Parts: sequence; C-alpha cells; structure tokens
Amino acid sequence: MTVKSFLLIVLLLFVLNILAQSLEELEKNWDELLQRILREPESDQLIELGKKLSAKRRLAQLESLRDSVLEEKLDKFVRDLSEMSETREDLLDECFVLFPKLKEDVANFEHGDFLKLNSVSALWKLGYRAILPQGFAEWLVQRFLSDPFLVDWNLVFLLKNSLNKNDVARQIRQECEKLKDKEESYSALYRLMVLAKQLDGLDSQFENELSRYIELMTALERLPAERFSEEEFEKFSRAIDALNLKKDNLKAILSHLAERSGIQDAVMRELGNDRSNLQRVVARWKFRVDLMILVVSAFFVTLFLLPRKLKISFFAFFKAYRIAIWLCQKELSKDPTDIRLRTQLAMFYERIGENEKAFQQYKIVRDLSRMVKKDRILPRA
Repeated sequence: MTVKSFLLIVLLLFVLNILAQSLEELEKNWDELLQRILREPESDQLIELGKKLSAKRRLAQLESLRDSVLEEKLDKFVRDLSEMSETREDLLDECFVLFPKLKEDVANFEHGDFLKLNSVSALWKLGYRAILPQGFAEWLVQRFLSDPFLVDWNLVFLLKNSLNKNDVARQIRQECEKLKDKEESYSALYRLMVLAKQLDGLDSQFENELSRYIELMTALERLPAERFSEEEFEKFSRAIDALNLKKDNLKAILSHLAERSGIQDAVMRELGNDRSNLQRVVARWKFRVDLMILVVSAFFVTLFLLPRKLKISFFAFFKAYRIAIWLCQKELSKDPTDIRLRTQLAMFYERIGENEKAFQQYKIVRDLSRMVKKDRILPRA
C-alpha cells in the first residue's frame, strides 16, 4: 500500500467517524427532547425545537443531503440537492422547517423574483410544485439567449412538475416566435421550443421550421467542397427557399461552398446573374472565415496556457462547442464519474443540435449518480 493510499484511508475513516458522531448526537438530542416533552407537554419552545429536530432526522435519512442537513448549511444543501438523483416528495415541509430561508425564496420566486431560481430549481425532488408567475417565460427566453447553461435538468423537471406548465409552454412559444428574425439565435430558440413541447406535448410550425433550418446548417457544414456538385447545390437551394425563416447565413454558406467547388455558373443562375450580390455574399462569408481563423488561432494558444476545465468554459463562452465537447471527452477519460462535466457535455451536444447524444449523457448522469452512491461506504444511523 502506498503512502498516498494510506493517507486517503485515514482521511475517509476520520470523516466517517465525524459523520457517525453527528448522527449519534442527533439521536441523543431527539431522545432528550422526548423526555423533556413528557415533563413539559405545553412548552411552545419545545414544540418548535421538536419540529426542527424531527425535520432534521427525516432529511438526514437521505445520504446525499446528510452532511449539509447535520451541519445546517443552506448553500451546501442547495448544491447537494441539485446533484441528488433520488426524489422524496414528502419532505418539502421538513426542508422549510430546517431552512426557512428557502421558504422565503420560494415565495419571492413566485412573486416575480426570478433570480431566486437557482435556490428553488431542485426543490421539485422534495415535492415542490411551482406556480410560475406571469413574465417567467419572457425572462427565461431572454436569459437563455445570453446564458445557454440556464436550462439544466433541474429546471426542466421543475417546469414539468409545475401546476401551470401548459400556460408556460404557450408563453415560451409566443416569446420565441417574436424572435423569428434573429437568425443567429435559431439554435437556442429551437432548444426552447423543444422544452415547450416537453411541457405540453404539442407540435408547432415554428419548431418544425427551426428543426429543418438546423438540419440544413449541419448538413452544409459537414459537406466537403470536393464532393459538392451542381445537383447538390440545386437540392440545397430548393430546401432553403422552402424555409419560412430568415436564411441569410444558410445562403452565404451555400454560396461559399459553390465558389470553393468551382460551380460558379450554377451560383450565378441561382442569384439571377447578379454578380455584385454574389460578390457581396461571398465577401461577407470570407470575412467570417478570416475572423474564424483568428479566433481559432487564439483558441489554440489558450489551449496550451489554461487548465483543461477552464478551457472548456472559455470555448463554451465563444460558442466553440465542438472543441468544448472534445475537451470534455478528454477530461472524462481521466474521471468518467465527473457528473458536472457530463452535464456540461450534454448541454454542448444540445447546442449543436445533437439531441440524441445529449439525452444519452443525461441518462448516464442519472445512472452514474446511482452507481457512485451505491459504491460509497456510509455509516448506519
């Protein structure tokens, strides 16, 4: 046995001993309380203390929350609850007794203080059924466009378990359709439209149009110029024209592919022999390519300077999701049990439209959480 392994075992035993002592202390306090209640059955102070100890005992039964419950640390409790895979829908009142600040946060959230979302999003696991206030859908759409990590699995289940989820789904669609001319936001809008469908099960024309747009974008980005033919050009042109959305970026990519593949005549016919229009579109795309080269160069410099987990955040900020995915996979090869990293990977897959891979990662997160918890060595109360 190495010195490092020996030290880790000693540390583990120390932590388990502290945890066992905390549980014993909790049971001892409970027994003392029962004796005091027998002596002073009408004491209001004992009644309140009894409620708190009872709540603490019940919440401490959940292994994932035990440390934060025994220590009564609210921030740690919120973090542990967000990562917990199991649900206990009969413990919401106990949660509010032990952490009254959470009850205040719920009330403020339902009255329009949406910044409390981080505190309340995982409470559905304990039985919270939200009544989402007017204006939440608008806030969610606008915030998600600037923060793609806002919609995680806790928020999805909070919405799915809300009492007015159908109204929220309808409002999300309305807010997304107001932004139908923002082509640069189509991937984010599509994810929000899919979320609305998860809430009420309804299809929409806008969602279908966004799905076709993303499919065309993905197909064009993956198509090598040497295999791009006149027939391919005509096929994509017809598909793009059939879209009832803004499609300047799609046309620019198509024009750039046509130029690189040498089928200039087909491009000229498609654009109605408007050479100046073609040059403007191609020039604009060339500018984007040049800019991308500069950005990619900066990315590669950063690749050698930052720790890998910081690189992931860096590339995600600049929407270089494929590079972020690659880095996540490299990091997960070292530690496959990193739940936070797998959650990030799932969100990156969603951002590039690969929803099946995203769902696979979310399933792995849930299964992995259960596996990790089964492997833990925990004291028995």
